[in-house]
Amino acid sequence: MTKIKDFATGKLLDLGPEEEIRQAYERHLHFDLKYPKHAMKINVPIKIGRKTCYCDIAVYDQRNNLVGIVETKSLGANDDGEDQLRSYMSATPTCKWGVYTNGETEKCGYKDATSGDVNLDQAISVPAWGSSGQPTIHKYGDLQPASNLKRTFRIINALLYANTNLARTEKQGAEMVKLIFSKLVDEHIAKDEGRAPEFQLHKDEGDKAFRGRIVKLWDATKEHWQSGDIFKKTETIEIDNYSLKVIISKLQRYTLLKTNRDVVGDAFEVFSGHQFAGEKGQFFTPRPVVNMIVEMTDPKSTERIVDPACGSGGFLISTLSHITANTSDAGQKKQIAEHSLFGLDKDGDLSKICKAHMCIIGDGKSNICSEDSLKNPDEEWGPLAKGKFLENGHLRQFDVCMANPPFGSKIKVEQKRVLKNYDLGHSWKYNKRTNRWEKQEELKKTAPQVLFIELCLRLLKPSGRLGIVLPDGLLGNPQDGYIRQWIKEKAEILAVVDCPVETFMPHTGTKTSVIIMQKFPATLGRGETFLAISEHCGHTNRGTETNKEDFSKITENFLDVENTRKREHLGFYPRKIKDGILVPRYYDPRIIRKISKLKRDNDMDFVSVKEMCEDNMIVIEGVPTSATSQDYDIHGTVRFIRTSDISQLELSENTQKKVSEETYQKYKEKQDLKKEDILFVKDGDNKVGQTAVLLDDEDLHVLVQTHFKKIRPIEMNVYLLLWQLNTDIVKQQIRQRVFSQSTLSTIGQRINELMLPVPSLRRDKNRIISEVKAVITQRREALRKFSQSTKIKG
Repeated sequence: MTKIKDFATGKLLDLGPEEEIRQAYERHLHFDLKYPKHAMKINVPIKIGRKTCYCDIAVYDQRNNLVGIVETKSLGANDDGEDQLRSYMSATPTCKWGVYTNGETEKCGYKDATSGDVNLDQAISVPAWGSSGQPTIHKYGDLQPASNLKRTFRIINALLYANTNLARTEKQGAEMVKLIFSKLVDEHIAKDEGRAPEFQLHKDEGDKAFRGRIVKLWDATKEHWQSGDIFKKTETIEIDNYSLKVIISKLQRYTLLKTNRDVVGDAFEVFSGHQFAGEKGQFFTPRPVVNMIVEMTDPKSTERIVDPACGSGGFLISTLSHITANTSDAGQKKQIAEHSLFGLDKDGDLSKICKAHMCIIGDGKSNICSEDSLKNPDEEWGPLAKGKFLENGHLRQFDVCMANPPFGSKIKVEQKRVLKNYDLGHSWKYNKRTNRWEKQEELKKTAPQVLFIELCLRLLKPSGRLGIVLPDGLLGNPQDGYIRQWIKEKAEILAVVDCPVETFMPHTGTKTSVIIMQKFPATLGRGETFLAISEHCGHTNRGTETNKEDFSKITENFLDVENTRKREHLGFYPRKIKDGILVPRYYDPRIIRKISKLKRDNDMDFVSVKEMCEDNMIVIEGVPTSATSQDYDIHGTVRFIRTSDISQLELSENTQKKVSEETYQKYKEKQDLKKEDILFVKDGDNKVGQTAVLLDDEDLHVLVQTHFKKIRPIEMNVYLLLWQLNTDIVKQQIRQRVFSQSTLSTIGQRINELMLPVPSLRRDKNRIISEVKAVITQRREALRKFSQSTKIKG
């Protein structure tokens, strides 16, 4: 299991689902509530009767008294955590408060000094360091920036889902947007007038007075944005009082204005992003990725910047921060926002939120329009967008464009009136004679991200810069070669950054990269393409934020032109771009160095799979058409082998799917399986590269899924070949060469490029053969004996 250092104590721990929640809460205590690390201890024993239990986090005051207990569970867990917390608090005389959280729910309680009773409530907050009770905010300056608002928003979202009077999820999200903008306006007014914010709970305040204060704040918020046509005069706060109190209790101690995040983007992603993303292929861009793209394209105050798929405005917000980093002049900030930042989004709700957001940070709302960027402006855009984005009947030209366009195989653009306007909306055919792709007259359904590449470059002036997020498949798949050819004829590719698969999780596992390019005539004159491989994106695959991301270092390496030839994975230049493939990990310098080191230090040669085929040492074939789902038979006796049915170099004895003997006979000759054939998984996410060897008649009496390649040793020992395919250096090469094709990951014909290790000495070869054979035969024999022993006679 993966090990991590405990944030507070530095102890080495196993990283599991529950541990992620504990580490996140320790950071919350430290960064948001200002508890020093030495005030937190983990797994502290607590005596309950004769039994000793261990609390997850114990919190101590300045005199080293245990005053707080935190009980954490894995994300979304529904168990007895609350009862555990009460028992721990009751058994600890000095304990004053406690909190239970599973990452989605958070309940806090204070122990009654007389009775010892603990009442847990979601509307109660944990005290800050040095405090003994609920926070009281006396003025704007008492507010603190938040370190992880997504965590807070997730907790609020779970509460609303389970308890609020609003049934529909989108309605809950709309209420949250109202309250977030109310808080932002409240902070502005409190800051300017030097008073305490209204967006907080008052002790012993009745429900009527409480709601009256918040409604008055909401009225001021509507008035603030009335000219921007963002909120209607008739809109009201519809959420119930209890839910309203919980939301305010979770947000009241923070300043959203000073929080270094896209607050609105985070909120929209949590409250409506999952459903929204699944339907429309839009995924909110993580802030480290946004900041990297902004810094790499380096927009200036005198330039015009556009995002044609702006969403809630993440790129535009970060751009304004980048441009005005060295000024506190509000007037200059407003002027830049009004004249330099432009955004389009076809979703009305998102463009509305972006307008409000731009209004807050610099009054750039007037340049945000709700239109489908891909459609013909003359025929299908409204007058407002035409006025902002057309000049003399043509698209306005910008200095910088940034975009994370909607992507997905299920949302292809089909309208011919749209496709006809794009080169990449046509079919393309590869001409072997000229080694070039040629555009055809025929139109074809096209994924939106492909059309957005063309749109973004159209929006740029000559020498304009583009930063765009794209799925990996476009950068490496052979059938997408025409896209890469088209790009290279229009722009110089300055950089490609390989993003971790977790980047857009938990919403989608689509593998992406970031491309930075400059439209011809390119003036930066780099001449080579900077590549980088990021392995850490700032959060886990469950969305839990971490303090580790590679994008800032990659940005630093990209900008430091003189010192980026170290050939490290966080910034390197490949010797040659092969076959137009732009996937950075395909050129990972660490693997090139490792192969060289193995050759030098281990008396070992390397030979490519292609060479082995040419020398008739092995034959590689695809598995021909096999049984379909209609052939599955619940009474069948013949195993149907899928990629999930191989492990530890063998076929599973208990496959999930089986077929009849008749179906087996129908496909047997086509599959042509023989003893000592090796099945190699070629398609699938995490299974690509796994192998199984066929050694006896039982192994041959199967049908095999088409997601395998069949490797047959000819002038080669099967056990040595099996060893070669499973060495760590070959596994690393396989991971390099797995690209996404549509929604399926595949190694394709790139299997031929794998370099397999070959021991130079015969005795080393014989030793490997002997050891691999012994392991496989002994394990098979042991499994057979065990299987026989489980058959009870009677």
